[in-house]
Amino acid sequence: MKTVKVACIQMNVSVCSKNDNLQRALQMSEEAVSREAELLVFPEVFSTGFCYDRIEEVAEDVPGPTIEALCDFSKEHDCILAGSMIERREKDSTNKKGQLSQCNLGFCIESGKLVGSHRKVQLYGPEKEYFASGASITPIKLKKHDISVGLIICNELRYPEVARKLAVEGADIFVSSAEIPDFYAHPWRIMSISRAIENQLPHVACNRVGRGKRTIYPGGSLITDGWGRILEEAGKEETVLIGKIDLDKAKDIKQKGSILQDLRNDLY
Repeated sequence: MKTVKVACIQMNVSVCSKNDNLQRALQMSEEAVSREAELLVFPEVFSTGFCYDRIEEVAEDVPGPTIEALCDFSKEHDCILAGSMIERREKDSTNKKGQLSQCNLGFCIESGKLVGSHRKVQLYGPEKEYFASGASITPIKLKKHDISVGLIICNELRYPEVARKLAVEGADIFVSSAEIPDFYAHPWRIMSISRAIENQLPHVACNRVGRGKRTIYPGGSLITDGWGRILEEAGKEETVLIGKIDLDKAKDIKQKGSILQDLRNDLY
């Protein structure tokens, strides 16, 4: 039986407190690897939250200090880290203020190296005023277990087309990084399960916890198999949620379901 042990780093995020958040993430990651987790997932913009007031200050070039710290940890523990952060990009002519633009950058680090990234393509609300949108949707290939990860960032989960594109392009497992508030917790849970069922792929969905200026973040991170069955699910507190995904069963579910093989691309 070929398995991969995964972990959701369900943490509180203090807005704009980059160093504190990074240290907390690494501390919780130490617990995850001590429990033999190989693939660790952080919440959306885990190192800063949506720090709009100081966004140019907290945005980083990639690679930069945050990615370098994560690469060091990943190399030391020979593990995979995925999540999202605020990336600084070149001046964008489409930016209304003509200032440096930022992206909500999804990243995947394996054994000390940044092996892939994904800029969020479906921005929500105020994000549209501060972030440039991504322009591609492609799985990230990993050497460990010879699998490809489909990285989904928060609001992208609401668009089944994003997950389907990742699945069609060869993703073996979905990993989603989220900052979902309490009023949207129920739909997010249902959609996390639905994206797994629709594409017959396991899903590691990580949400943050804690209190923001206007809302509460309820956690509820979960790990499912390709039938959408809940393997592990977190509550509302900070926690390291650990689960095992059977890769042989995942492949079998994908074949039995035959959803991708039976797509009618001539009609839809």
